[in-house]
Amino acid sequence: MQIDYIPMAEILKKRDPSIDLMRFIGLTMIILAHIGLSRSTSLLFQLRSFDVPLMVFTSGLAFSGRSTGPYLPFISKRTLRLVLPVYIFVTVYILLNPLLSDWGLVAEYSEKVIKGTYMLRLNPSIGYVWIIRVFLIVMLMTPALIAIDKRIKSDWACFGIIAMLLAVQQTLVLWLHPMKLGWFIEDWALYVFGYSAIFLFGLRMRRASVRSASVILSLMAVGMVVYALHMYSEFGTVMRLQASKYPPALYFLLWGALISGVLWITSEWWTPLLDNRLFTFIGQNTIWIYLWHIPFVNIVVKGPFDAWHPALKYVFVYVAALCIYAIQYRIVKKVLERRPDNRFARYFVG
Repeated sequence: MQIDYIPMAEILKKRDPSIDLMRFIGLTMIILAHIGLSRSTSLLFQLRSFDVPLMVFTSGLAFSGRSTGPYLPFISKRTLRLVLPVYIFVTVYILLNPLLSDWGLVAEYSEKVIKGTYMLRLNPSIGYVWIIRVFLIVMLMTPALIAIDKRIKSDWACFGIIAMLLAVQQTLVLWLHPMKLGWFIEDWALYVFGYSAIFLFGLRMRRASVRSASVILSLMAVGMVVYALHMYSEFGTVMRLQASKYPPALYFLLWGALISGVLWITSEWWTPLLDNRLFTFIGQNTIWIYLWHIPFVNIVVKGPFDAWHPALKYVFVYVAALCIYAIQYRIVKKVLERRPDNRFARYFVG
């Protein structure tokens, strides 16, 4: 099926609340994963594994129809916008670590953990900062992926490219991951093709025809069932989504793409149910709320409140992170009202 490329002005006449609400869903599921779910809730822990792909997918939706301009200025601006808040937050948190450790709230971080944190590693690190590396990888690929989406007029040709990216990702994971070739391969190279496929899927799904979107999601669902049967025959269980996450393998990526796509094509039905100021605010400010959840989740998972019920941990972490960021947001907005040209202050919102 052929479609014409739609200019940004026609696609993005107004902000789509569904995208913000999908980000809200993604962040909500990510925080849920971090609170230390017990075995009794392991099924929920596995099924919510679409969360990180959903965040990448929504980035694709947000960039659909847009142009990035020259590569280097785009990369410089986006890298600063993404990395600076993270490094500021992490630096303050690590400087406070000896005090928090003396109070018995968190463990004292070693030099190895601190170094891994600034490298945005999964382990060793303070935890949870690896997702920023995923966003950086996708950001580096964004101009090329947008160019592909613009050039390829056919939905099915674009979906074919996405399938090839996923195939390359799976091949590299099966081939390179067992060899343990070092942090660059493990942390960077083995994340490129899989998450690029998810981002490109988001780019295309925003303007794909309903028919082609429905057919591709049906094919993904069939593929997911086939893969689940393979997992069952190989391991005796279909709940292998988390085991396929680091680095992202096909089983994990297919599940993330499927749920993301279903949420998008059904968004007109569920958006009115979630469309309120609180959820939209969360969806528009995911990075800082995510950062603020890190110290609180470390307190309830690795600190003195580990014995709390998972539901209580979840509410505490989410509410605490949201409340602190809401205070930060109000302060920054006051600063920007007085000094609209204060570019540095803008890094502390959004």
